[in-house]
Order: sequence, then C-alpha cells, then structure tokens
Amino acid sequence: MPARWQDYAMAIEKEILRGELLSKRPYSSEGLTRQLLALVQKFNPQTLATYSPQPTEPDVSEFNRLISKSLNLVFPKVVGEDLVFAGGELTPGKFSIEEPTGVAQEQIDLMLVPALAVDQSGNRLGKGKGFYDRYLQNRHFPRYAVVFDEEVLDQIPAQLHDQRMSGFVTPTRVVTF
Repeated sequence: MPARWQDYAMAIEKEILRGELLSKRPYSSEGLTRQLLALVQKFNPQTLATYSPQPTEPDVSEFNRLISKSLNLVFPKVVGEDLVFAGGELTPGKFSIEEPTGVAQEQIDLMLVPALAVDQSGNRLGKGKGFYDRYLQNRHFPRYAVVFDEEVLDQIPAQLHDQRMSGFVTPTRVVTF
C-alpha cells in the first residue's frame, strides 16, 4: 500500500477511535489533583504549561488553582495554525477554549497535555488538529498526557509527526516512561 494510503487509513482509524473515546466521556477526575501535585513535586518546575479543561476532559481546574500560588502557569493559545503558551487572565478563545491574554513565553519546565488516550509507549491521541504535535516538535522538556484511567490503551495508531509523551497522569496514578 502506498504511504499516502497508509496515512489515510491510519487517519480514519484514529478518527474512529476518537469517536469511541469521546462517546464514553466524562469519567471521574477524583484523585487527579493529588496525582498532579505528586508529579510537580517530582520535577519541581518553575514554569508549568497546563490547560483549561473542557467539560468532558480530565478536570485540572482545582490543581491549577492550588498550584498557581507557587508556580508560573502558562496556558495554550491558538495563533493561526499554531499554539503558543502564555500567562495572564483567561478569556474565551478559538474553539470556545479559555486562552491566556498575556504574551507568549518560551520557557517551560513541565507540560500537562490534554489527551483522549495514551498508550504504554507514550503515543498520545489528541483531537486531531495537531496543535500539540507541532508545538512539541524540537522542544525538550517533560510532557505528560492527562487522561482518565479508562483511556490508557495498549496501543494507539501513531504517525511520524506524532510526538511521544514522557508519561501520563490519571486520577489514580502517574506513569513515567
């Protein structure tokens, strides 16, 4: 099969998997704050890239509130086809996701990446727009997918441009690869 047909088949496989996973969300985020605090304690970052959760995503809002007193938090903002990370007040942005109003910041020590699923090799399934994959390319800091326990899979279809995670965080555990 030519490479472009393989890519097309994998894209369809990913889209089917996204639909299955989204149809089962949300699950409970109880315990997630405790696991995220343990991750932060392990890395002791000064700047943490996090996200403002949508209703069906693992809820990191309590964690963000607690940790904002001691760390510099930056959040993703869509600029054209790319992501930047910035601090500042959060306001509704593209895709109805809260985005920061501050200026872009390059220094990140640890990143929490929203995901629909992650596998045991560090492959992450996102929503399909590639924003995080493009941002993470050629950047080297710990990045952890944040998922529900039910979304840790044996294997996820991965393409060359898909960026692997350093580990994952669920409401019951932190796993580092």
